[in-house]
Amino acid sequence: MPRIHTCIGLLLFLYANLCVAQDVELFRQLNGRYDYLSFGNTLNPEENGGQGGNCEILSQSSAAFTLENNQQVIAAYLYWSGSGTGDFEVALNGTPITSEREFAFSYTANNGVSYDFFAAQADITSFLASNGNGTYTLSELDLLEAIQPFCQSNGGSATNYGGWAVTVVYEDETLPLNQINIFEGLETVFSSNPAIAITLENLNVLDNAGAKIGFLAWEGDATIANNETLRINGSILSNDPLNPANNAFNGTNSFTNSNELYNMDIDFYSIENNIQPGDTSAVIELTSNQDLVMINQIITVLNVELPDATITIDTAQGGTECGNRDILLDYTVLNINSTDVLPANIPIAFYANNTLVGQAITTQELAINEQESGSINVSIPPAIPADFTLTAAVDDDGNGNSTVLELNELNNETRVDFHLLVFPEVIGLQNLEVCDAVGTEFFNLTEATLQIDPVNILSYYTSESDAQNGMNPITTPEAFENTQNPQTLFIRVSNPDCFVIDSFTVEVIICPLPDATIEITNNLNACRERDLTVNYIVFNSLGTLALPAGTPIAFYVNGTLVAQSQTQSEIAIGASENGSIEITLAPTVPDNFTLLVVVDDTGFGMGIVEELNEFNNTFQVSEAFMSIPPIGMIPLLTECDEGFDTATFDLTEQDDEIATSAGDTITYFLSEEDANTNSNPILDPGQFTNTSDPQTIYVRLENEICFDTSAFQITTENCPPFIPEGFSPNNDTINDEFEISGLLNVFTDFNLKIYSRKGNLLYEGGNEEGFWNGVPNTGLLHGEGLVPVGTYYYVLVLNDPQFTEAYVGFVYINY
Repeated sequence: MPRIHTCIGLLLFLYANLCVAQDVELFRQLNGRYDYLSFGNTLNPEENGGQGGNCEILSQSSAAFTLENNQQVIAAYLYWSGSGTGDFEVALNGTPITSEREFAFSYTANNGVSYDFFAAQADITSFLASNGNGTYTLSELDLLEAIQPFCQSNGGSATNYGGWAVTVVYEDETLPLNQINIFEGLETVFSSNPAIAITLENLNVLDNAGAKIGFLAWEGDATIANNETLRINGSILSNDPLNPANNAFNGTNSFTNSNELYNMDIDFYSIENNIQPGDTSAVIELTSNQDLVMINQIITVLNVELPDATITIDTAQGGTECGNRDILLDYTVLNINSTDVLPANIPIAFYANNTLVGQAITTQELAINEQESGSINVSIPPAIPADFTLTAAVDDDGNGNSTVLELNELNNETRVDFHLLVFPEVIGLQNLEVCDAVGTEFFNLTEATLQIDPVNILSYYTSESDAQNGMNPITTPEAFENTQNPQTLFIRVSNPDCFVIDSFTVEVIICPLPDATIEITNNLNACRERDLTVNYIVFNSLGTLALPAGTPIAFYVNGTLVAQSQTQSEIAIGASENGSIEITLAPTVPDNFTLLVVVDDTGFGMGIVEELNEFNNTFQVSEAFMSIPPIGMIPLLTECDEGFDTATFDLTEQDDEIATSAGDTITYFLSEEDANTNSNPILDPGQFTNTSDPQTIYVRLENEICFDTSAFQITTENCPPFIPEGFSPNNDTINDEFEISGLLNVFTDFNLKIYSRKGNLLYEGGNEEGFWNGVPNTGLLHGEGLVPVGTYYYVLVLNDPQFTEAYVGFVYINY
């Protein structure tokens, strides 16, 4: 990881007493006919200062990636960053990604509150090469909670942000030989640290044609441009109009020309005029008198001409006797795939795992494609295990430092796995004690040897001679009963090559212990459709010490763990504690099953409390699922149409068809889901108006144990209308119209005619006219107002195939 440095200053709106960041340093160097591109997206729905106090951020966003057919992915790195201490597990196109490198910047304000920012990186080369061109979505980056302290500061316009980017190095045979340098860290510039300088080392400029530099930066604001500049070797970089000289970090993407990459920047600049052939370093300077900018990555693309040292281990011989750690190595140094001569006297370092065990140098200059062989004796230190990795590193001074600049700095090593004949190491051997408790005067001897590497073979003996000869081992070391108190036992630790002997003691001591027992206290009444309620009591009746709170309890059905609980309080000697739990039984549980409850059980058959008696922790009951008789066929419920195919139904008329006993509960619902979950019942089933015709009604039948559901239909029918013999149109709101029940909006094509006693037609109307109000709409009295008191005759034709005959009669009108 990059080294950390500290800085003192003022950050935006708060006085910072202390802040920490990480230097930008070279992460990887790639050489070949290479170039790079970047893509990514912000998680901010808009710039963080423009949300009007709304503290919002996305958890995912997408961006497009495209390479040409002649271009091939060489390396790809995913970066993500945001406010807070960090979310280091994300997903890219649904594939989980875990950070491999992490960066942090934090400061503590004068009020004692700490504010943190983070960035993370992961190598996704294989993933990107496999998936190819397309749209990539980063998800599961949840920063909503983390940004709250930032939103609450400075009126909701503080440094709350999040985003992601992918840097892709690709090969294109039409390109010149380039060196790609990727620098990483998290350095910051802001109001109290208004200028920083980053020196980029390990450059070797052959030709400045096509030279460029790219930046990945976080938290820059487009609306803040207070002396915000970016320089290389003293010259200001700009890319108008996307990146003005005075506002370099303004939420832009040079690859897509987007200016809506809120609070992050993916930018690159040509530096053909800012760097010269022969340069081995460059100075990047950033200034900002206000805006916080965090540089996460810098990448350079330069022409190169360099050697390329590689090494092979030809043979590795030695270590053929126990304890012999001397090895003879034959090796070859090569300068193939290079573009320049490799000088003589190049250092070579040899490592066992990461420990330096030998050094050598090349003896002659190696031209392109030449090689040189050598030999060395190395001694492997005792701290190195029997199986280790032997590494030969050319151009390594023994401290991991290179002495010559190469085309490829990542191929200087070769490794071989080596096996030594070594004595196994006995560490952390423990003497054992057990309490003199009921049934527990046995020792698990493996507890004495927990720190010994389990790759070794361990065996236990009652005498040293048996251990030396490997005879008469203790057959059940997990349950050894001592024959002396205390007693000395011997252990033989073997690997496939060697063995050692050591000893330890076992002793039975007297100590107070709790004693947990448990009982189920209720009748379970199991039903498949309902959770099983289990009431229980945990006792410490026979204990000589209090049973601690948090003692685990496990519940098993037919041997399968189905639920867990724990004691809530410490249970004193002779005391007890009640508990209850709801258990959901799987549909695969058979009708007859066994419920086992075990106190002091973690769910894996293991306890965490040492007890006086370890064999009385269980309580078992046999149970069988109970059921309810199924609901039979429920008949159709029909009522007369009251208009628009609706009617008032008394659903409880079906109760007798549904109930199986007097104690049953019957509830009606509009959906099957509501019936199954007992949600949203019909509140007045005795006065229910249908909403469709026909309509399905769902019913739930319950008893004390189970429930069942079924359904039936309700529908309307056209019934003969009821025709009154009189009405009084005197506007007293009582019988003001000739209201024929079951007619209006039922028989929508009816025709009603009203005649005087002399046979004159006074009124004719249908469904649109509604009920007759005593006013003629035709004939001699039309326009005269209400007809006089008297008897009138009607003819009602329903125009319905069920009712073909006309209704003829009289109606008396009185005021």
